[in-house]
Amino acid sequence: MEKIKKVLEENRVLLVLAIILVICLVVFGIVAITYFYGSSDNVYGNRLDKTKEVPLNKKLLSDIESTLESNESVKETKATLKGKIVYVNIEFVDATKMDDAKKVAEEVITLFNEDELEVYDIQFTITSLSTADFKGYTLMGARNSSGNGTLVWNNYNIEEESSAEE
Repeated sequence: MEKIKKVLEENRVLLVLAIILVICLVVFGIVAITYFYGSSDNVYGNRLDKTKEVPLNKKLLSDIESTLESNESVKETKATLKGKIVYVNIEFVDATKMDDAKKVAEEVITLFNEDELEVYDIQFTITSLSTADFKGYTLMGARNSSGNGTLVWNNYNIEEESSAEE
């Protein structure tokens, strides 16, 4: 016991510094864990808070599908909601012109009310398969709720890219 007291008295400064170091490491660990992992179980964080104030009517998704399927140029459609994004996939019959397909998709936006358009993003995926007489396309469009309200289209045609490589 005498030896321990003597070592502690001789190394008092080192002992205090070691205790301070351990306390700092514990505090740093707690701060790092709460910062990087957080306490929220929500995958989206607080990005979906507005969706609680303006819930999307589930009937709207079926209305989108039925409205699109009533058009004779639409072959198949699917509308889903994930987070705050409404995904609308439309497959058109062969030989549907791209401009006509865009107009059909833009009609979907009229089904939303103003409050829903301010909260939810809408993303379109439009496809039309190629035939012997018609060159198919894949077209994607998006309307951002925080943007200026316009629908932005992006034409990415895989067939054109593969033929250009050959």
